Amino acid sequence: MTIRVLGVMTGTSCDGLDASCVAFDGDPSAAGNADWNASISYPPSLRTRILDIQRAGARISIRDLLGLEASLSDWYATSLKKIIGKKTSDAPDLIALHGQTVAHHPDLRSTLQLGNAARVAEATGVSVASRFRDGDLAAGGQGAPLLPLFHLHIAHSIGSAVSIHNIGGISNLTYVEPDGTALAFDTGPGNIWIDEAARIATRGRLAMDRDGRLGKSGIADMKAVEHALKHPFFKKRPPKSTGRDDFPFSILARATRAKGADLVATSTEVTVESIARAYSKWLMKKPLKEILVCGGGAKNRHLMERLSERLNPVAVRSISELGWDPGMIEAQGFALFGFRSLLGASLGGKWTGAKRFGPPGWITPGSNWPALLQKVVAVQSPS
Repeated sequence: MTIRVLGVMTGTSCDGLDASCVAFDGDPSAAGNADWNASISYPPSLRTRILDIQRAGARISIRDLLGLEASLSDWYATSLKKIIGKKTSDAPDLIALHGQTVAHHPDLRSTLQLGNAARVAEATGVSVASRFRDGDLAAGGQGAPLLPLFHLHIAHSIGSAVSIHNIGGISNLTYVEPDGTALAFDTGPGNIWIDEAARIATRGRLAMDRDGRLGKSGIADMKAVEHALKHPFFKKRPPKSTGRDDFPFSILARATRAKGADLVATSTEVTVESIARAYSKWLMKKPLKEILVCGGGAKNRHLMERLSERLNPVAVRSISELGWDPGMIEAQGFALFGFRSLLGASLGGKWTGAKRFGPPGWITPGSNWPALLQKVVAVQSPS
């Protein structure tokens, strides 16, 4: 019996929606097989509203926050209905909706992802799994990073003593120990400062540094880089996680007079150095064969070149060289979490600091729920 789950991810970079439909045969320890992928860019006005409420000092009324979530949820619903409507035999049985993170405060054991699962289920007719981080936080974990569980599935075909490094808006790593267990944590800003610097440098023409061209052409202000790296987060021991709340761009803006390409180069070096120092502090005494990069950062050639130089002699390469789409890893990971949520299986692990079983995602039945429930019973029944 096959259950298809459409993993849906809008990451901290707020660049768009990534969706990956993954087929599972009933084994919660298997990564599943991706049938198809789709991506849709954020409407510029909606992206601006989401970023604006996360800027340092931003204030928003409860009514406006609810209005933003309604707009975002309707965009999710319309986009997914359009995507799913084009499918027939390989349409999803479940949507795994991560939602848009707008706040992450593990010290409060709280995180906020906007996205109304009921609106999506009603519009598409497909049941929805959501709120994936709450259970891990309830169990004493950080609620992030969660992807290491999926990274471990990927590593089963690669071997141990490797690191799978996700560079999305926030950067995090999953080191697979020789015994097959994981050490994982956030390392700091990934693309959030690079994106903002590119937007400032191009007066809004670009929302990211495409191929790293701006960063490569600029000269980094290394004094500002060192100032940024004095942030208290970098002194914390794992398990640890972070978000835009901890790293507003104003931290860097106040520390440098760099402009244009130089500002992008400076932002890039913060990402490079924070990653390199994380490996130096926590992993370089361990056996480490190579670092496989996924997320949007894998497409930034300058960033990848700088990481290769900085982490030499450890090899750094894109996970695409192993046949995985680096931009779809998170969507596929949350597809797995949607499937595990159907089966009542936890999503976190010791790397988040969770001390006990963490309840998985919430399930919101759509009109297909009776048929999906029959499939769930079938995959859990002994053959």
